[in-house]
Amino acid sequence: MSVPSLSARSSLESLNAGSSVESLRCSSPALSDISVPDTLPPAVSGPMVWEGSELKDYVVHFTPSEIEAIEAAVLSFRLSGSPIECLDRSNFPLPPFLASKLAAVSKEAHRGCGIVVLRGLGASGVHVQNDGNDQVARFNDKEATIAFAGISAHVCPLRATDSYANQTLSHVWDATQVKAPAGAEGIGLAGSKVNVAMDFHSDRFSGDVLALHVRNDGGSGCGGEQYVASFWRIYNALLETEPEVLETMASADWPFELKQKDSAPYLELGPTLFFSKGKPMVQLVKAPLLGTPHIPREPNMPALTDKQMHALEAVESLARQFSTKLDRQQGDIQFINNLSIMHARAAYHGTNSKPSTRHLLRMFLRDPENAWEKPASWLHKFDDPFTPGRPQNIPIRDTDPHRGISGRDSHG
Repeated sequence: MSVPSLSARSSLESLNAGSSVESLRCSSPALSDISVPDTLPPAVSGPMVWEGSELKDYVVHFTPSEIEAIEAAVLSFRLSGSPIECLDRSNFPLPPFLASKLAAVSKEAHRGCGIVVLRGLGASGVHVQNDGNDQVARFNDKEATIAFAGISAHVCPLRATDSYANQTLSHVWDATQVKAPAGAEGIGLAGSKVNVAMDFHSDRFSGDVLALHVRNDGGSGCGGEQYVASFWRIYNALLETEPEVLETMASADWPFELKQKDSAPYLELGPTLFFSKGKPMVQLVKAPLLGTPHIPREPNMPALTDKQMHALEAVESLARQFSTKLDRQQGDIQFINNLSIMHARAAYHGTNSKPSTRHLLRMFLRDPENAWEKPASWLHKFDDPFTPGRPQNIPIRDTDPHRGISGRDSHG
């Protein structure tokens, strides 16, 4: 099977030009809105179908003048005295040339290769390789959070808030050495709070675009590398070799265990693969299907079938085969399409018996202008994190990792 080529115009060229990216192409006319199809849609093509070293030119550098504009916007917002939860495009003003560049990031995430990394924001007191740029922004914790939320608002204006944890921004770090406070001793840590490796996944019903800000990469030789894989490439391979795996994924009988704060977990059946107008959308995360060492699955929950276990293994095997390590530096902001790109993480550790310093900020986003249509029967699930009026929690520091975000563990 031949691999479709990437768009002739690279992400970097498109973003620097401030113009739209080549539209997605499918090998047949758009199909009607479907979730569990009678016939699997045909192979997909375009820049979002890639493997290994074919993914390139996705790192976009801020110029010195753009960094100055971001620093000015951060200062302006701080002087306003407004809470970060109220931050949006209007009170994080950027010059038109930079606002246009960030708008193009959304187009690339939705219509291009599905991944963009913005580079140029460093961390206070940490050496940052700047690849020739004369200037690197260095922010304290509050300023970094403002910059992350402000830049993200110009890429995708809507921020998701988890209805279970009431969390909009979460901290990804190793909290296994943190003592649980009184009353939280039995609460397991979510996957974002432990340092073990994570298989390839996408975060289920969490948002269209995953945004990560690398405050600290943990240091050389300490692990924690990030990997990405195009599910569209996986889809095409399975369509040719094992279409029954795709049929299993699209069946609405996967037994997701959803935790609750003050009562027993409950079972929710659903697919791990959705379709809308010919676009395959993967929503596969293993924690609520298999449990984790920190949050075990309840024994009364149904086990996965042999076909479902085989589907997990087949997808993981192909993801590893087609994946590439994400180019990462301190201060990067990563935007990853959470519907078409799967991501994984290597285990990580500290040095000299000290805990790891690895620390990422995470949000899930949506851009109504570029968002993909969702299957009608599952629209309420995809839309729930973006419920209007829901209070947002954007903590500067993660002071209690045992509460709030721990529980459902639908995030990787």
